[in-house]
Amino acid sequence: MGNIIIIEDDKNSANILKKFLEKKNYSTDVFYDLKSVQKINLNNYDVMLLDMILPDGKGTEKIKEFIEINPYLKVIIMTGFGDVEDAVYSMKSGAFDFIKKPIDLKRLTFIIEKAYEEIALEKENTKLKYIVQESIKDDFVIGQSEIMRKLIEIVNKVIETDANLLITGETGVGKEVFTRYIQRFSKRKDKPFIIMNCAAIPKDLVESELFGYEKGAFTGADKSKPGKFELADNGTIFLDEIGELPLDIQSKLLRVLENGIIERVGGTKEIKIDVRVIAATNRNLEEEVKKGNFRMDLFYRLNVININIPPIRERKEDIPIFIEFFNKRYSKKYNKKPLKFSKDAMNMLTEYNWPGNIREIRNFVERIFIIFDTNKVINRVDIDIMLKPEENNSNKGVSVMTLEEMEREVILKALKKYNGNKTKTAKALGISLRALQYKLKKYENMLGE
Repeated sequence: MGNIIIIEDDKNSANILKKFLEKKNYSTDVFYDLKSVQKINLNNYDVMLLDMILPDGKGTEKIKEFIEINPYLKVIIMTGFGDVEDAVYSMKSGAFDFIKKPIDLKRLTFIIEKAYEEIALEKENTKLKYIVQESIKDDFVIGQSEIMRKLIEIVNKVIETDANLLITGETGVGKEVFTRYIQRFSKRKDKPFIIMNCAAIPKDLVESELFGYEKGAFTGADKSKPGKFELADNGTIFLDEIGELPLDIQSKLLRVLENGIIERVGGTKEIKIDVRVIAATNRNLEEEVKKGNFRMDLFYRLNVININIPPIRERKEDIPIFIEFFNKRYSKKYNKKPLKFSKDAMNMLTEYNWPGNIREIRNFVERIFIIFDTNKVINRVDIDIMLKPEENNSNKGVSVMTLEEMEREVILKALKKYNGNKTKTAKALGISLRALQYKLKKYENMLGE
């Protein structure tokens, strides 16, 4: 059920508590002085039963120190008659509760159960705060709309299990980001985390990438190499674009999910592994099963828990959060001041449907940093110029232009908007006339000038 540490110099009392708690299925360790506690890792414990007076000092004077080491640790003070006032004072130092000696075991059980309830609540809140807080983290952000809050609540219920997860959603909604969130808080967080994009590997190399190969297995295999699953042993593997796996590889993946055994290409030895699988796809796998493109048994093995991430157009209150997130990221990358949007511009961005989802927002913000002077406020006209290239190149929901092509598209559209007036165009784009002339010179062949 949990780990409890007892610090009590009366060995008889300590042993009585230990036996009682172990009958309640708690794992319990006993120490008889404060000095002994310095040699152990308090992060291994949930609850501490701390005697107020010990041979080498007052237990209450160490409460803050203990909680600094383990913020989730719940300290319960055990106090003799007449020390209640001191015990109450110790609550101000961070103690969870206190109990008078001789110990009422029924009351102790009640206090410990309450302590575990609070620990669970604090850990849950920590996860939620991490992802829905107002401030933007440097590594990733998911959003704080109501629909995403509910989705996070579901994820948090299964995050500590080893259940396989299938994450679905349109291209660019943040499936990999969700996977990293799950990994960050799972019990495997300190173990290997391996990512493989199934669509990015040539079909004839998928098996060797997943399961590894032995020396001489094929031409060029001059030495043995472990695959992604071996590298992820005891940890997590993220199989992105799982719907792209060839059928013959799907059957081998099914075996791994069923019995945790792999075989390297060209090998005969069975290798036992312990890996949690998180898969993601933008395809409707149920439809792919009906078409015969995806194995039904594999689908059900993967789909133990399904997390469907809604597109950004269904949670528009998250759009400003992602814009600010990428604003900070690219401000650092390009060593420029953060972008400032006019109210009309931000309203326009929030109302836009973003067919490429978060990935499109990221590309959009980066283009602004590349093209515009960030000292000026980005207005609605600027946004209008920037969004039209997306609309013309988003038939699959994501822009496929290079950054240079995007820059050229925006400049030419701005030039057309201002009827070829280069001075007005340069001013609107926030660049010098000389810089505009230089860029247009590069486009001469395209313009036919």
